[in-house]
Amino acid sequence: MSWLDISVWLNEQKSLLTGAFVDNVYIYSKNLAMLRLRKSGEQLYHYLVIEPGKRISLTTFQLNLNILKGLTDMWRRHIRGCKVSQASQYNRERLVILTLTCGNEEKNLIIELLPRGTMVLTNSAMEIIIVLESKKMKDRVIVPKQKYEFPPKIWEVDVESINSDRVLEELVKKKQNIVSYFVRALGFPPEIIETALYLCNLEGSSCRSVDKHVVECLIANIKSLLKEIIESPKPCIVYAHHVQIGFYPFIPQHLAKRHETEVELFQTLNEAINKYFIHDIEELVQKERLGSSIDYIEKLKRALQDMDKMLQERKEKYELLLRALRVFEEHYPELEEIHRCVQRVVRQEGWSNLSLCGTSIKAVDRFSGRYHVVIEDVDLELDVRMNLVDIYNGYRKRLSDVGRDIKRIESEMARLREEISKMQLAVDAERKSIEMVLRRSREWYEKFHWAITSEGFLILGGRDAQQNIYLVKRFLEDNDIVLHADIHGGSTVIIKTSGKTVDEASLREAALLAACYSKAWKLGLHSIDVFWVQGSQVSLSPPPGEYLPRGGFMVYGKKNYLHNIALELAVGIEVLRSEIGCSIRVAVGSQDSIVKKCGAYFVIKPGDVKIDEIIERFLSELSKRGLESIAKAIDINDLRVKIPGKSRIVKIVVNEEIRKVLEEC
Repeated sequence: MSWLDISVWLNEQKSLLTGAFVDNVYIYSKNLAMLRLRKSGEQLYHYLVIEPGKRISLTTFQLNLNILKGLTDMWRRHIRGCKVSQASQYNRERLVILTLTCGNEEKNLIIELLPRGTMVLTNSAMEIIIVLESKKMKDRVIVPKQKYEFPPKIWEVDVESINSDRVLEELVKKKQNIVSYFVRALGFPPEIIETALYLCNLEGSSCRSVDKHVVECLIANIKSLLKEIIESPKPCIVYAHHVQIGFYPFIPQHLAKRHETEVELFQTLNEAINKYFIHDIEELVQKERLGSSIDYIEKLKRALQDMDKMLQERKEKYELLLRALRVFEEHYPELEEIHRCVQRVVRQEGWSNLSLCGTSIKAVDRFSGRYHVVIEDVDLELDVRMNLVDIYNGYRKRLSDVGRDIKRIESEMARLREEISKMQLAVDAERKSIEMVLRRSREWYEKFHWAITSEGFLILGGRDAQQNIYLVKRFLEDNDIVLHADIHGGSTVIIKTSGKTVDEASLREAALLAACYSKAWKLGLHSIDVFWVQGSQVSLSPPPGEYLPRGGFMVYGKKNYLHNIALELAVGIEVLRSEIGCSIRVAVGSQDSIVKKCGAYFVIKPGDVKIDEIIERFLSELSKRGLESIAKAIDINDLRVKIPGKSRIVKIVVNEEIRKVLEEC
């Protein structure tokens, strides 16, 4: 990330950072750390991904990697529970400073995104408390108990102070490339300079191509670009032949105008950063979670190759033995005559006179008593000390032994192939689940109970009394509809209408959530009435002298009732497609609504089966149906909060359609 990237990123993410508490810390390596952040009153965690010297970004998922326990414990001891009171950039450098309030003490978390950078925690006097990786450099030392020194500034980045005459003089004097000069001497990101050159129609970037008018044009365009990027960024990733070139807070026209490039725009730079680095993170997670399995598969494949080579050798030997036996049988009288002759000559005259027994004898080993007879290009080894029948039976035994070896090797190879296939399927499922988890982006409303009706209405419901109040305070508008089960204790449900008329099906869908996420479920009721009112009828202020219970609200005017809403909830797995791949999320609603968007779901009613047992049964069914990748990718906590309490399973449905969708992803 350049200093400009950091400026844009901080502008868009500062509201999420400031006021958040450091809920937990995960140190995966000296090059990768993650802080879990949580704002008071909010259930959704955000994770600050920190790769010193590389990038910083926010995400909603936690990496499933092993931590460096000793280092993690140390960092947790110093910053867990601290509040981020300020997030800033140091002097337009590649340095992010999070000011932490830890009780009565103030600390600084300094994240260095420049080359050889690290992560440092200091006290208010800038003395280093702890460091991700100690550094000893030419111009500074970063170790605990030393005073933290910012890196020396080697450029000015105040574009307003740039003098065109001075720039031209420096370029000519030093014979420097104009891009190098603006990057090294003035500290501007190279993509800004390249775009400014493009806008000035400058073909080359050498000093010979530059005059005062060109320099003035460059400075003017640099000023304009910087102002536009800071005020109205256009985050993007640029691809060349479908390969990522880089991420930018603006559209770099010098790249975008090339015919082989594509530009993908994003709402925020944070999204672009996360997508750009998603493959690096996937590789890290896959290496840790699948490394041993992949190594074992490779080991089995090498063993399979060795066995295949051995099998070919055995088959060749078997063919030779078959040919030898055929020749033996077809030329037995001739061989018998030769063998008797050899035995007689060796006994009476010695090995040197074997030529008396014919020209088919080709080789002799007098020490072992063996000699070779070649008939029809087949070499038969005979032994002068044995009779011909025993030699023939020896050939048959060797053929039988080699045949058994072939069957044994083939059987072992089949077993290995099956083991490799099973392991590869497991690895592929795990890899798919990793991709789905890492590519899952959570919407803001997912921290509540929620549903989206077939007509596109967003339904929100509080998970507890605190969220009930927060929903009414923060999101309720006069035209919205508020629903609540006709019982004390339950979710306050809102239909966001955007001024439109709500259809009956959407109203009943919201009523179902209000009914199921109420005390009625824990009481084991079969149905309950639900009332609804306009948002304008709801107030959090009780009449004078009266008291509102925690999570309660006042309703003025007539209540509308939906009677006998059955407590039957469908919980399903929805496959989401995006440009970066597929992910899954848990959705709830009536069976009719869930079946339209979820290929796998279960239906529950109040009962006596524990939540975790229901989850285990559902995940087990997914695995049995060959959807292990989905089973592993599901956020168990997400499933857990969707189930209102002890239940009984009415049915579990897994359609083949979900498998087809996954194959297309």
